[in-house]
Amino acid sequence: MVCMAAVCTGADASRVTLRNERLTLVLGQAEKGAVVSLADRVTGTEFIASPATLRLFNLAFSKKAEPGGGRFYLSSRDAKKFTAHTERNGQRDNARLDYEGLGDWPVSVSCTASVSENDPLVRWRIAVTVPDTLVLEEVHFPIITLRAPLGASVDDDAAVFGHTKGGVIRRPGAMKVGSRVSGQQPGSLAAQFGCYYDDRAGVYLAAHDGRGWPKSFEMRRVASGVEMEWNLPCFANGQFAPDFDFVTTIFTAGGSAMPTDWRDAADIYKEWALTQPWCATPFARRTDVPDWMKAGPAMVRFSREWLANPSLIEKWLTEYWKKEFPNVPLVVAFWGWEKVWGWVTPDYFPVFPSDGQFTNLVSRVRGLGGHAFPWPSGYHWTLTFRKRGDGSFEWDDRKRFDEVARAHAIHERSGRLYVRQPSWLAGGETACLCPGDPWTINWWNQDICAPLSRRGCEMIQVDQVVGGNFPFCYATNHMHRPGPGPWMTEVFTRQLRTMFETCRAIQPDALVCVEEPNERFNHLVAIQDYRDCETPHERASVFNYLYHEFLPTFQSNPRAGDLVKAAYCLVNGQIPHLTPTRSYGDAPALLNGGFEETGSQREQAFAWDQVHEYAGQQWTGKGTRDEMEKHGGTASLRLENAADGDVVQISQNVDAGGGALVPGKRYRLSAWMKSERMAGPNGINFGLFAPGLKHRAGGRLAMPAAGAGWIRAQAEFTMPADAELLRIMIHVTGRAKLWVDDVALEEVRENGTVAVAMRSRLSAEHALMKRWVELYHGEGRPWLEFGRMLHPPMLTSATITDHNQTLPAVFHNAFRAPDGTEAVVLANATAQRQVVKLFWKGRELPFSLGASEVLLVK
Repeated sequence: MVCMAAVCTGADASRVTLRNERLTLVLGQAEKGAVVSLADRVTGTEFIASPATLRLFNLAFSKKAEPGGGRFYLSSRDAKKFTAHTERNGQRDNARLDYEGLGDWPVSVSCTASVSENDPLVRWRIAVTVPDTLVLEEVHFPIITLRAPLGASVDDDAAVFGHTKGGVIRRPGAMKVGSRVSGQQPGSLAAQFGCYYDDRAGVYLAAHDGRGWPKSFEMRRVASGVEMEWNLPCFANGQFAPDFDFVTTIFTAGGSAMPTDWRDAADIYKEWALTQPWCATPFARRTDVPDWMKAGPAMVRFSREWLANPSLIEKWLTEYWKKEFPNVPLVVAFWGWEKVWGWVTPDYFPVFPSDGQFTNLVSRVRGLGGHAFPWPSGYHWTLTFRKRGDGSFEWDDRKRFDEVARAHAIHERSGRLYVRQPSWLAGGETACLCPGDPWTINWWNQDICAPLSRRGCEMIQVDQVVGGNFPFCYATNHMHRPGPGPWMTEVFTRQLRTMFETCRAIQPDALVCVEEPNERFNHLVAIQDYRDCETPHERASVFNYLYHEFLPTFQSNPRAGDLVKAAYCLVNGQIPHLTPTRSYGDAPALLNGGFEETGSQREQAFAWDQVHEYAGQQWTGKGTRDEMEKHGGTASLRLENAADGDVVQISQNVDAGGGALVPGKRYRLSAWMKSERMAGPNGINFGLFAPGLKHRAGGRLAMPAAGAGWIRAQAEFTMPADAELLRIMIHVTGRAKLWVDDVALEEVRENGTVAVAMRSRLSAEHALMKRWVELYHGEGRPWLEFGRMLHPPMLTSATITDHNQTLPAVFHNAFRAPDGTEAVVLANATAQRQVVKLFWKGRELPFSLGASEVLLVK
């Protein structure tokens, strides 16, 4: 037997055993180098599934002569010849696994697993030699098949990725065999690690890649357990040898009385991340960030409807914001400022509603302490927008694209232009420009960012380039190697740097941002769009836990009245993000029921949205304001369908908050309607929904027959105890022309009288938002803006149900400020008083928190 400090190889070469301070790893000869055992040296716990169909790697190839790129797979099991031997390299001991001939192809592969007695990590590398007739398209390595359940029960098993929206995936072993979860970097994987654990211990996998190779982390439920692996997409011939380590180890709670948690794995990853450029300077010490951004700003977002009425934005700023928060800087995001329509690119200028109105608005925002923040749609080029019934489009930019941009656009493996049909284009299509072509980087800077900066915008987000990701480009006339590669991270880094320089030349305090986080850009942006609340799983603020002291984040899509979401974001140290309301005194809960006020265009009604698509079907009917035909006031809503299959729906959501809709009370919805023609029954549908859009009750106001003139219809309902939303849907199917006017929502009192349903001056979450803004900007700033997130101490609390999840009624988290002091923040996510106990620093601290109350415990 041959034994070194960390590696032993049996005389019959039946196994290679690697040991370090943390674990014992065994690679099997019969399994051609696959991992057959991974055991905790302290407890002897085994993590590898048995029996299992094991592989160490799986490679995807295509034939070079076939431009379509049809793929076939060859794995370590397909090797004609396999050898394993050990070697010492300095202080490290290596197991080298060589494979010659995979299937009928002359492919050779060399893998290494490296250990050191004082290093808890197993470090993996792979090199593939590809024959000239093939192209290597994917490398899945290392593949590890873990037990499911890990221990005695699947109930305490969980998995977490460094994923923007991944959350905690509970009970992976209960997933259906064949189901899969993955995260991609650049893209949805904000940090390059994943873990699978139960209350006792877990397995940690990561990529120590400081350069930025495209990769994804994947978890798959297989018959024998849970398979976890890294996948590198590529387009390689000859030698392919990534220049970084994949790493594996075992982790526990480290002697804590608390059960093992994903944060224990994140702590391991952070040790490596702190050595990288994106962690060189904490946010509080960055010199490229203006003072106002370090002062703990809040944020608000205004839609195209608000932009159509700039005076309403100024009114909100002066009558609400400046009165409630006179000295707090404000990030003012604008959605829908694009010339044609929101997210229709890149013919942005003159912006909506006009260059003069927009520029004057931005100037006024800045005068009130705000900072304008538009989100242009990255590298997308809209070819067509909003398909009509005859196959034509409301917007068709294909001719200009062919003349100006086609040569710089992304092309697929087959050589075809990359084109997709996103839902927001209502049947239209978009192409995507390639930043690997220097023309594209200059176009973005000079044709988009510079004009926005000249209009007064100080902050610009590269939207729809999620985590710096864009489609793989196989064009041969750009200045990059065809196919995926580290060039993608390199060119987007160049984009952010040059974008910053371009904007700073015009706006001295300019900042840049990108949609959804990617760790390797932390030091290049100064604010980060984060969407961890949009996970389908249990929320886990993984990116904030890793990088809170390096970059402030905000929740991209806040929702009015959602106390749970607001409390969660507050205790995770995110920027307070308000949702604006037009109510500054008591105001009707239903907005613009007479359709008097215009929306994003004069023919549209403010506060009423048209749904253009549902379940993959395009709804192409028309809903417009009509100033000629009305029941009262100056306008009505006209709905028209030209064909039998046409549908039109105009909708408004009424949030229950602010006393607008009180559980147990009786309400009446009414409307005046008139029909000129109607192929079949139609009406105004309404539904009452609990959190998670759970339908609780509803009804319908039937449309009158054609020729009957203006008819009033009404329906009454009692507000369910757990409902949070009334959705009103004016829905018409088939050939029709009809009108709706004077929609009213009224409270029916016990004495039989009725009154307009009103909401209070301040939104339901105002108390929580006010305390959040004051803490983030003031007393709590050292922790909530600049602090490092810590493992939260134990808190006993009542529970609530939200979106089918059981959550604490009081959220909490812990932070360490730059000066080393620690604090815990608690936020009551309910409208009721909550009693809790916090166990912190050896003390048991009881607290009673009022409705929406927030505490900072130091």
